[in-house]
Amino acid sequence: MSDFIIAICDDLKSEQIALGRMVQSYARTHQRSIRLKYFSSGESLLNALQRAEPIHLLFLDIYMPGLSGVETARRIRSAGIDLSIIFATTSQDHGLDSFEVRASDYLVKPFQEEDVAASLDWFFSHIPASLRMLKVYSEGEWQDIPLSSILYIDVYDHQSRIHTPQGVIVARRGLDDLESAIDSRDFLRCHRSFLVNLNHVESIQNCDFRMTDQTLIPISTANAARIRSQFIDWTYIKAWSQS
Repeated sequence: MSDFIIAICDDLKSEQIALGRMVQSYARTHQRSIRLKYFSSGESLLNALQRAEPIHLLFLDIYMPGLSGVETARRIRSAGIDLSIIFATTSQDHGLDSFEVRASDYLVKPFQEEDVAASLDWFFSHIPASLRMLKVYSEGEWQDIPLSSILYIDVYDHQSRIHTPQGVIVARRGLDDLESAIDSRDFLRCHRSFLVNLNHVESIQNCDFRMTDQTLIPISTANAARIRSQFIDWTYIKAWSQS
């Protein structure tokens, strides 16, 4: 199970603990796998980021000794570090600062659990594709599978098999349901029993997709022209977005 790493940067220990409890409560209610990191200054946070410690979401206090939250956020952005930032502040006069450093939201103290939940709802509905998860129930427990790690999904004996580099995860969910839950243009239904992650397609070979693990996935004969066209369109869009 992969965790979302959420950092809380606040010079007051009591504020860290209070916010951390709200985040943990949200994680339990929404069955999210979240790991918390705590920092008491902008300097300590920046040192951790320079060591490439992973952080997906940052709750950042604005008024701190030393580096303020705003200056800390500026340095994060100038270093090219891509993470979501939510300011925590005692004032509402930080709209321009929030815009400048591409902050996702800001919370005005003293905030309540529902305020934190609303910010987390926004984060989880806008997370980058590289961080998105597919939640499935398998082998007696809920598992969060990164979409980026899914090679393809097939159906066998009324069960969906989710193929990843680490192995196969079996879930009792239909392929239509999984396709709807994934809801990503990176995934293409190429056959009634197969859903492929186009990021892991190596080539088209005759009437099959050859995957990066060399598995051949059949392309529906009836829809072959449309599927090939969608794959070509996806390839151009992907190349353009990375240029």
